[in-house]
Amino acid sequence: MKSNFNYIEEKAEEILYKFDLFKPGFDIKKLSKKMGVTINEEDLGDDVSGFFVMVGGNPAITYKKGDNKNRYRFTIAHELGHFILHSKDQPIFIDKKPTMMFRNSASSTGEILKEREANAFAAALLMPKKLIIDEINNAPNHIEDAISYLSEQFGVSVQAMSFRLSNLGYGIG
Repeated sequence: MKSNFNYIEEKAEEILYKFDLFKPGFDIKKLSKKMGVTINEEDLGDDVSGFFVMVGGNPAITYKKGDNKNRYRFTIAHELGHFILHSKDQPIFIDKKPTMMFRNSASSTGEILKEREANAFAAALLMPKKLIIDEINNAPNHIEDAISYLSEQFGVSVQAMSFRLSNLGYGIG
């Protein structure tokens, strides 16, 4: 979420204010519904976390049945990122579980950039910078306790919060 993704930070914040959900741990399914995006839960197998499709102009997100709440919240937020940022370019995105990425022919196609943008959008949506700054004042002083506290407040995994804090320049990780 370095400076080249500032537009993503701004877009995520704008959406949260527009739908009156600018608060830690908001209901991602409620936001999706307000945005006109259908949410489905299905058995997607082992390697797919979720996907976004446009069918006849109607946006839909499907997430993996059985994923814990923090995981499916991030998946839905990621897929909303594809909807907001990329759906005019490409009508379907299937996101596999995180794996090692190698530089290959796909690296130059922009697909990896789109995935990074969708991840940046999900992080900005679920963990808005302004709200993190506010909540840090309430967090315990010990770093691991602070990360756990913040992850609980924002409804994300400890790993997601650690990445977010690091990307915001808090020297974590």
